[in-house]
Amino acid sequence: MFRRKEEEEGMTDMLDTGSNENSTENSENTSAPSATAAKPVQETVTPQPAPRPVPAATFRQQPAAPVARPSATSGTPATTSSTSANPKASKRVLTVGHDIHMKGEISTCDRLVIEGSVDAELKEVHTVEIAQTGSFKGSAEIEDAEISGSFEGDLIVNGRLIIYSSGKVSGNVSYGEIEIERGGQLSGAIKTVEEMKADSSKPAKKAA
Repeated sequence: MFRRKEEEEGMTDMLDTGSNENSTENSENTSAPSATAAKPVQETVTPQPAPRPVPAATFRQQPAAPVARPSATSGTPATTSSTSANPKASKRVLTVGHDIHMKGEISTCDRLVIEGSVDAELKEVHTVEIAQTGSFKGSAEIEDAEISGSFEGDLIVNGRLIIYSSGKVSGNVSYGEIEIERGGQLSGAIKTVEEMKADSSKPAKKAA
């Protein structure tokens, strides 16, 4: 009788112990998710490579403008002279302007431009230009002549004589070459330079 009671009490203790262990496991299982949820989630961030530096754009240097360098002989910049390009450009130029009257002798002149009035003798003058408003009276032995005005007297042109449409030439005229525009006038004793030299070389006839 006593043994049965003891066995029943032992079974009761075993049931109580088992129920306690189950309750403990249930409590541990219920607390485990809360513990897991309490831990902070660590995000893994993949480090990105640093951007590569972009090389600066390389610009080609523009060639510098050419600079006139002095020539080896003269020491001056090697540029084309405008005076050499223009055959009429001279060092010694005399211009007689409008409403100016000149009288006397003109010598050692490369170029004489007459826009006014001149009564003179020309010596060692290379080129004469008589403008439409200009006039010349006297004697002249020159290389070239361009006449748009009036000439009166003795004229010897060893080179080229040009008479423009408004030009008038009268007197004793000798020329190497001649060009007369339509309207130009030429009067007097006219001969070429060769004829003039041939006549001057002939001996003078003696008077009877």
